Amino acid sequence: MLTLDMASPVEPLLPMTRRSSAPSARLLRAVAAERGELERRRGVLLERRRRVQEELDEIEASVAEFDERLALISRLAGQDSQQERSGADAVVELDASDERSQPVLRGPAIRAAAVRVLLAHPRRPEALHYRQWFELVAEAGYTVAGKDPLAVFLTQLSRSPLVRRGTQSGVYELDLQAPAHLRRQLEDLQTELRELTAAVSPSTTHLSSVRSRRMALNLEISKIERALEEAEETLRNPPEAPGLAAAS
Repeated sequence: MLTLDMASPVEPLLPMTRRSSAPSARLLRAVAAERGELERRRGVLLERRRRVQEELDEIEASVAEFDERLALISRLAGQDSQQERSGADAVVELDASDERSQPVLRGPAIRAAAVRVLLAHPRRPEALHYRQWFELVAEAGYTVAGKDPLAVFLTQLSRSPLVRRGTQSGVYELDLQAPAHLRRQLEDLQTELRELTAAVSPSTTHLSSVRSRRMALNLEISKIERALEEAEETLRNPPEAPGLAAAS
């Protein structure tokens, strides 16, 4: 039989030493180095993506430009029986192959629809990447004519007097102050033209220089007048539903 000797002293249990759960300094340095390397590589990829996107934007714009020139040559050669009509509303057509009769946009109508769609958007964004802008136009029920609709849309968007390039690649923004800027430019050019016309000199060389400058001013005035007319017309008409725009 086992008996306990109550007189013998009982040694107390020593507390267990707990190891610290905090990572070591060596591990922290390794993690920081790995994070820095990953962030560096990510930055390189982002920069590469930006450059590739810029190049893609330029290529798409160039392709659209060539498509428009080829279409113009075809029309001039009589290969296309349908003549291009002027004005933003006149170039909106109905796609007969589409049961929903989606309006097909060409030329200036693309620019006008793009601005009006953005103005009618609930969030009223002032700047968008052109791909997102193109999707909004498509979602609104419009179809952009052309072999490469996205490239055509980009070309027309960049030509709009109410649109300007943003600070980021492929991003474009509305310029609702454009009409006021265009009016000031027009006034300055007209003032210069009047002053140039009033200047009279018997020198043949001077007259030749005046004539050249006058021609350049008239061309620039005509260009700004067309841009101002388009900008005011686009902003004057409220955003319309595609069906109404096509019927007009």
